Amino acid sequence: MRLALPLAVLLAGLSFTAVASENGSFKWADDKFAFVASGDAEKGKALAKQFKCKKCHNSDGISDDPETPSIAGQRATYMYKQMHDYKAGVRESRDMKKAMRKVSDEDMVHIAAWYNTLEAAPAVGGKPLLQVKICDSCHDKDIVEKDGDIEVAPVLHGQVPQYLEAAMAQFRTSDRSNDLFERMQSVSHKLTEDEIKQLALYYGSTPVEE
Repeated sequence: MRLALPLAVLLAGLSFTAVASENGSFKWADDKFAFVASGDAEKGKALAKQFKCKKCHNSDGISDDPETPSIAGQRATYMYKQMHDYKAGVRESRDMKKAMRKVSDEDMVHIAAWYNTLEAAPAVGGKPLLQVKICDSCHDKDIVEKDGDIEVAPVLHGQVPQYLEAAMAQFRTSDRSNDLFERMQSVSHKLTEDEIKQLALYYGSTPVEE
C-alpha cells in the first residue's frame, strides 16, 4: 500500500530550532539537552526500582500490556519530556501523574538514561509503506540521533503495536497534544484508520494478547 502524504506537510516545522516553545512552559534549549545528557544509568536503575516502574513497564522495559508503552531503548530526551509532561498534567494519565509525584527533574534524567540503555523488543515489520521514510526522518534512531540533541520524537521500532495505533488515533483527534511543534497532530489527521493500523504493525513488535 502506498500512502501519498505531502512531504512538505509531514516535515512541517523541521526547520525550527530546539529553543521553540512547546506546550505549557516546557522549552528545549542547549542547557536542557545537556541536563538530560548528564543522566547516570546506574542511578536510574536504582530509581526505577525505588519508584516501582516495573509495575507497569516490567523490569526489562518491554510492556506486555496493550495500553502501556515499551520504554526499553527509548530516547532519553523523549523519556524526560514525557515524564515532565505527565507530572505537569500536560499529558494526561492518572497512573503516570501519580507515579511522577515524588520524582524530581534530576531523577527523571537518570531514569531516562537507564531505560535508554536497555534493549528494545524487535520490530516485526511488514509491507513497506511510502511514508515510512518520512516517518523515519523524525523517529528512526540511526537517522536522527547523532549527537543526542537534534530530536525528541520517540523511537518507534519494537513498540507495542496496539499502543502505537492508539497514540496515532489520539494525535489525529487532538486528544493528545504534547507533540513537538504539533507535528504529529498535523500528520495524523491525514491518516485513515487502515493506514494507522498498517503503520502500527510495521513499526510494532509482536502484538500483545488482550
